[in-house]
Amino acid sequence: MNLRTDQIKPHFERQGPQALYIVSGEEPLLMQEACDAIRASARASGYLEREVYASDAHISWPAIFEAANSLSLFGERKLIELRLDKVKFDDSAKKILSSYLERPNPDTLLLMILPKLEKAFSTTKWFQSIEQKAIVIQVWPLETKDLPRWIDTRIRQAGMQASREAIALLAERVEGNLLAAAQEIEKLRLLNGAGHLDAAAIESTVSDHARYNLFDLVDQSLEGNAETALKMLHFCRASGEEPLILLWAFVKELRALYAMLEQQQRGTPPAKLLQDFRIWNKRKPTIEKALNKQSLLRVETALSISSQIDRAAKGQAAGNAWQGLTALIMVLAGHPLTSPEIPG
Repeated sequence: MNLRTDQIKPHFERQGPQALYIVSGEEPLLMQEACDAIRASARASGYLEREVYASDAHISWPAIFEAANSLSLFGERKLIELRLDKVKFDDSAKKILSSYLERPNPDTLLLMILPKLEKAFSTTKWFQSIEQKAIVIQVWPLETKDLPRWIDTRIRQAGMQASREAIALLAERVEGNLLAAAQEIEKLRLLNGAGHLDAAAIESTVSDHARYNLFDLVDQSLEGNAETALKMLHFCRASGEEPLILLWAFVKELRALYAMLEQQQRGTPPAKLLQDFRIWNKRKPTIEKALNKQSLLRVETALSISSQIDRAAKGQAAGNAWQGLTALIMVLAGHPLTSPEIPG
């Protein structure tokens, strides 16, 4: 069964919790809020204990299956959260998950968080059999034309109103980064309180420096300009930028680059890749250089580091997010591959 994000709470209220919830997508804020809605509804349904398993080379599906079927230490229902960096399941994982869903533990709710589900995966017989017994929430990125309406709704939810010009200016400044938009709206609420926002308020409060450096930082890293990229990283940190916003830009580009490299290995010409992935003209030289310079292994390592940065920034794992971003830049700039563990 498929749900939209705004249907999660009504679903719990009408049908009660199900055995497995799958949330997939690439937009960090919408993904986070969808998962938060599931967690909140699960708590309201009595699932008070929570266990988190993050995807890495040592993830044990038998251990997850055992945890799902075991009683809670405190006799409470529990939520088991699986965060997977890749939409890949080996034969053991497929067998275990299929077997569990035949007779799920009613005192356990599974929440599986995945990147975007590609058609080649979502149309497999195995996933379609899982989908029949699960709730699937696919989080789609906002279209550019929908961003102003999303911003307007968010501003109203924060107890403010904004002019059409103010909304258009904020949409231009954040350039599709919903996490940045949400943070700027919260900053506006704290600084201006409830009331009306005009373009002048946006102009004086919302800076576009971070936006410019955000995407230029990724390009400088991909082009191998480590020294320049690190200077930009230090500037972002000194400006009070959140590491998760920087990470959003890196992960977005890395996932696209990984897909392009896979297709290039199958013989797709670079010119067609640039066209298919809708690369802007001004960025084509950077991406062409990255396709020649980067390898699937290097991008996989970068994504693994990104996953650890994400957990460190959220306080869910050891390590320093800013040092992790430094390590990420060095890997993309061509420095020797080392352990993906980020320093503390």
